[in-house]
Amino acid sequence: MQFSEIQGQEKAIHILQCAIQNSHIAHAYLFTGPEGVGKKQTALALAQYLNCTSPDLQTFVSCGRCPSCIQSISGSHPDLLILEPDGNSIKIEQIRTLLSKVSLRSYENTYKVVLINDAHLMTEQAANCLLKTLEEPTDNTVFLLITSQVQNLPVTILSRCQQISFNLLSPSMIQDILQKLHPERQSQIGLVTALAKGSVSTAENLLANEEIAEARQDFYNLLIRLAQSSPAQIISWCEQWDKNKKMVKALLELGQLWYHDALMINTAGQIQLLVNQDYLAPLKSQKITPQHLLQILQYFQTGMAQLESNASPRLVLEITLLKTQTALTA
Repeated sequence: MQFSEIQGQEKAIHILQCAIQNSHIAHAYLFTGPEGVGKKQTALALAQYLNCTSPDLQTFVSCGRCPSCIQSISGSHPDLLILEPDGNSIKIEQIRTLLSKVSLRSYENTYKVVLINDAHLMTEQAANCLLKTLEEPTDNTVFLLITSQVQNLPVTILSRCQQISFNLLSPSMIQDILQKLHPERQSQIGLVTALAKGSVSTAENLLANEEIAEARQDFYNLLIRLAQSSPAQIISWCEQWDKNKKMVKALLELGQLWYHDALMINTAGQIQLLVNQDYLAPLKSQKITPQHLLQILQYFQTGMAQLESNASPRLVLEITLLKTQTALTA
């Protein structure tokens, strides 16, 4: 993994490259930011560069050919220790085992890099165990803690690490990445990009999730006939998503995209900018005033806020769709 392969995180990478250039590598970094924006990839790129025997000091590119780079690329470098959660947490036994390996001399007499993924899942005991090592770091050892929930880490851990923030990726950047990785899924990339909210991993999961694809088709069929549906039919349809917060959230987001597309058609006629290109005909056939479309979009936005406040997913979906139907028939 090279720094140049990571998109959209120029600020974070610049901080690391300045530290390399000035020989001021911190003993512990905390990479914070949303899921799926390049934190782990950046950690792997840093580990590969630090242990490369022939790095380019001007461009910060590891050679990719030396034994160390080959081992890094294959995931078998003896001085790169990666710790993942065991189930829903990182346990003290895992940290103890990790630290016993850290105490050993590095194989190549270079850096020993320790990557702890989802560091916020450390139990209190595990965090306290790690803290002792962070307070008295060994030479040429770099800890890279990765988290999407920095608020769940103890202050004592935060104070021992240099924090580097990672940001959400732009829609155009996610679209470019997906087009390179999945050219055969071209028709779905626009929709997935809109739903991904700046996270490549979320976009990848959406592409792989057949349940969401099926639910989208079913939901859009409902929206197409919503004005002609009775309240009882709407409520009956919502029953299948009872207590399924994740899917209801996805449906509300899909609804926002649907009515936003309808607004684009009715006000600007910008068909090329529509997310739901595969539903162009039914979107064009829905005659809804811009005023009512804006009102409907507000209903879906309110539903999203209520869902985040732990309201009943099914009830949120029912109310949102019933209000939307009322606006459509007004």
